Amino acid sequence: MGFHSYIVAAGFHTRVDAIEAMKQLVAEGTAPSLDEEGCQIYHWSQGADDPTLFLLYMEWRDKACFEAHIATPHVMHAEDRLKREKMLSEPAREWHFYPL
Repeated sequence: MGFHSYIVAAGFHTRVDAIEAMKQLVAEGTAPSLDEEGCQIYHWSQGADDPTLFLLYMEWRDKACFEAHIATPHVMHAEDRLKREKMLSEPAREWHFYPL
């Protein structure tokens, strides 16, 4: 992992009744994301104190690989489903980093 790596963390707060649907989205999207060009880490976690909180931590070879990722059909499908089913209780948050 060189200094060009691009790191993205994203937080998702779901409705209580959408926790299982969110877990399904995670399961469906993880394998294809891991297979993408430049994907180094793609890891989901669920809140220990708040089961409605999900964290996605990603490391990509560079920003271009991340930008290609968010344009893939599986990511677009997941984002569409999040909106269509109103699964989130607040807008998702996203943070972008470069490693030190």
